[in-house]
Formats: sequence, structure tokens, C-alpha cells
Amino acid sequence: MIDALGRRGNLPAETSTFLGRDEDLAEVGRLLRDEPLVTLTGVAGVGKTRLALKAAGELPGGAWLVELSGERNGALLAHTIGSAIGLPEQAARPQGDVLAEHLADRRMLLILDTCEHLLRPCRDLVGQILRAAPGVRVLVTSRQPLGLPGERVHTVRPLPVTAEDCDAVRLFRDRALAVRPGFECSDDAVLRLCRRLDGVPLALELAAGRLRALTARELLDHMDDRFSLLSGRGRTGRHRTLRTAVGWSHELCTPEERLLWARLSVFAGTFDADAAADVCADERLRGVPDLVSRLADKSVLIRHGQRFRMLGMMRDYGREWLREIGEERLVAGRHRHHSLALRRVMRHPRRRACGDPGRRPESGRPHPGPGH
Repeated sequence: MIDALGRRGNLPAETSTFLGRDEDLAEVGRLLRDEPLVTLTGVAGVGKTRLALKAAGELPGGAWLVELSGERNGALLAHTIGSAIGLPEQAARPQGDVLAEHLADRRMLLILDTCEHLLRPCRDLVGQILRAAPGVRVLVTSRQPLGLPGERVHTVRPLPVTAEDCDAVRLFRDRALAVRPGFECSDDAVLRLCRRLDGVPLALELAAGRLRALTARELLDHMDDRFSLLSGRGRTGRHRTLRTAVGWSHELCTPEERLLWARLSVFAGTFDADAAADVCADERLRGVPDLVSRLADKSVLIRHGQRFRMLGMMRDYGREWLREIGEERLVAGRHRHHSLALRRVMRHPRRRACGDPGRRPESGRPHPGPGH
């Protein structure tokens, strides 16, 4: 598609090196060639937008980016998309109809970036576009899938932190050299720092920016207050700080989901839905297994089969809220009780059949497993 200015797209120029993600790029490229709707999901700051732009830039033909983080009114969604692709306004007709008709015979890739706060209007409009325009492909970035039939979801994971030459360390080193020429990863502090940051690209980039004043080891020593440390001085936009990025996810949760998020912060490792219910359920919070699934759908939790875990930055944010609502000691005590009961079950396997008399009655049976 060529707009009135003769452009075949509006993708921004790359301003920094894209590192890693070879498998993600290959899979997203394959999906975009085969599927009309692809959604990239993942936790705050994991690099969904950057991956979408890189994958789109490697495809032939035009690609049009529509940035939606600043749009709060779903009724204006079609107008925002139309403006991005150079479509004139037509006040006499619904803009969604005008947009769908305009795209009907086009072949193009439309990137809708940051849709999680506009899920319903995005779902409705994307469905209308895809029905009217078989030549259009839509690539969505969102912390939650749209939920449309035929949507293919690709979850973007944090970068692996496995060794001194892994993608997370390479990204940190590249960004560090931009602010501190000659920087060398000469000890294990960088690897340990990348692990503490869970391989999340935004956190790695913000940490690298602090090397103007601190060493990697000093950064590691201050990681107990990661939100103050990773304040992103000099950055612009909604991801200027790590707290802003995580807080955006918090705003999109219901009160019940926020309460469970806070309570789940006592788990340092993986857990299953039964363990979450045993520790977190009470008269204020019912239906915990369903809420756990909803938090995973919103990229607050990461799924590992039937188990879940929370990244360090999400856990720290939840722990702050747990302290704020005055439940830190209460829920930590429940977690200790659960862990002790679990150990008793592990030492006395016959209790698995009859249940442990020490468990809390309002929740499910604890399941053995790591990370409790």
C-alpha cells in the first residue's frame, strides 16, 4: 500500500542494535506469512514492540505502525489507525466502515502496538478489517491476546541468562558500551546482574544506563531497590522507568487480580494453582485458580506447564503493595504454614491419600514441587 505521500510504510529507523531473538524472529516471520492475525504477548518491558518492528522490517512490502499507548478512547481507534496510514476523515460515515472499505483491496501489514488497554475495541475493529480485507495482515503487541477466532499468539519470553556470552549479557554489554566506552564484562557481576533482572530487555537497558555513575558490582549491590535504581534518566515515553512499565500492568488488573498479585509475591519460585489457593484464598479472595489463570493471560505470571512463576520485578512490585495493605506478615505466615505442611507430606507419603491435617481448610490440597 502506498499513501498520499508515496510511502510504502512508516516504520521508524532502528536507533540501536537488535540482538538475539533469532528463533522468535523466524517464528514470527513464519506466522506473518501464513496467518492473518498474530499477537505478541509478554511481560512488561520484554521487547514485544522491538520484535514486531524487526520482524515486520524483514518482510517484503509495506508495513504500517499504529502506536496506541497514548489512545484512551476506544471510539477513536479507527480514526487513530486511519491517521497513521494517511486515510482522510469522512464525517458522514462511521470511520470503522471507511477504514475497512479503504483496506478491502490492499495488501499490507498493519502493526497495532500496545493494545492491552483497548482490548474490546481492538477486537471488534480488527475483526471487521480482516473480514473486509483478505490481503491485510495484522500484527498486534499486547500483554493479553485479543481473543479473536484464528488469532495466533506468540509469547515473547525474557532473554536467556545462561553464560557470559548469552543474549542477555550481550545486550547489556552493547548498551553499556554506548554510555561507557571501553566497558568490559571482566567478572561475574554482569552475569549475576542479568540474572537478577531476569533477562528483561528494558531492565537490562535501564541498568546499563546507570553505568555512567556506578560499576556493575555496585548496581548488583543496590538491586534490593530496583525501581528507584532503574529510573531511566534521559528516556522518554511510557517506559521511562521500570516502575512505570510494571505499574501499567497493575492498572489493567481488577481489584481481585491486584490483591492476588500482591499475595503471590511471597512465592520465590514456581507454584501451582493449588498452592496459590492454599496461601492466598480467604473470605476476601475466592476463586484463586481462575484468578491465577487470568494473571497469566495478562502476562503478570509466566506459565511453565501447569505451574507458574513471577519475575523478580513483578514480585517486588507485588510485595510493595502487600506491605502497603498491611498483609505482609499475614501472607508470609500462611506461606510458611503451607511450606511446612508440604514438607510433612513429602516425609510421610501416606498423608497424600488422606490429606494433611495441618493445611488451611478453605483451600485445596498442597501439591509437592519446587519453589514453595
